[in-house]
Amino acid sequence: MSFYQLLPSFQEAFSRLAQTREKGCLLVFNAQEAIHLFVLDGVVVAAHGGKLDGDVALDQAFKLQGASYGWIPGAEPSRKTLEVDMQEYVHRSGIVTDSRFGKTIRMPSYQERQEKKVDRNFFLIPEDAPTVKLRIKKSTNVMGREATCDIYIDSNQVSRRHCLLQVTDRGILVKDLDSTNGTFVNGIPMTDGYINSGDRLSLGTYSLMLHRDKA
Repeated sequence: MSFYQLLPSFQEAFSRLAQTREKGCLLVFNAQEAIHLFVLDGVVVAAHGGKLDGDVALDQAFKLQGASYGWIPGAEPSRKTLEVDMQEYVHRSGIVTDSRFGKTIRMPSYQERQEKKVDRNFFLIPEDAPTVKLRIKKSTNVMGREATCDIYIDSNQVSRRHCLLQVTDRGILVKDLDSTNGTFVNGIPMTDGYINSGDRLSLGTYSLMLHRDKA
């Protein structure tokens, strides 16, 4: 089972994929219909299901009642028919399924999400710069050498988009994004798993310590 199929809902998987450079097909289905969303580098490049195609099929994927989903890594469409930025789509549509009631509800507003970030007290301290605090400000963060990453690391040991950090009640969920030099927690190679305050996160040989404010 893939990492994305462990997430609680299609909407959560869609939002997580929006932060990565994954390539594949997100299949959304219920007893009546199935919709294929082909994803590449955080962009939906094709969407179709039954007689639906393009933007209509993409919108319909979020409206399926009682839907399940699957992730097919590496899958490509026969042709590209869309170019929809997934992060922009999530912010613009702001919809998510409440799994408790099977209803479609509004997500918190952007301002509400910004206020919630204040409660995130995790931060990273590079071992080679102990006076620097890299605060984890968002629920989902891409970490890497690319300037557009949520947490930017200037090191040739670090891939452009090295790993994904997700803040949860259990701790920080880490997923390696097929980095060149690997992701390690306390010296142990990590594909995906949790880290907590006091753990060492290493991107190649570049190491940081995870801390959490006491307040």
